[in-house]
Amino acid sequence: MLDVTPAPDLHLLLAPGDQAEFVALCRWTTRTGRAETSWLYVVLHRRHGDWTHAYRVVPDRRPGHLAIYLERAEPGDRRGALRAWLRDHATLVDDRR
Repeated sequence: MLDVTPAPDLHLLLAPGDQAEFVALCRWTTRTGRAETSWLYVVLHRRHGDWTHAYRVVPDRRPGHLAIYLERAEPGDRRGALRAWLRDHATLVDDRR
């Protein structure tokens, strides 16, 4: 995993009552084999019942823009499980390079 980089602003992703937790900053290998510097988050969304999402945030090709990828979603409060899944996947990705 990587060292310090300014965290992205997630305000457009979050509704009142949602909870976002930073998991890691890492190099993430995409399905196409490209490695991207990525911020990993788990978010508990509460607006339409509890849903936990695992997000990956990357700098977009356009300067000053971000791309947000939903990597996994599960019903209920599954922050611990998705946090572990992201860490395992990030470690697995880092070990392949």
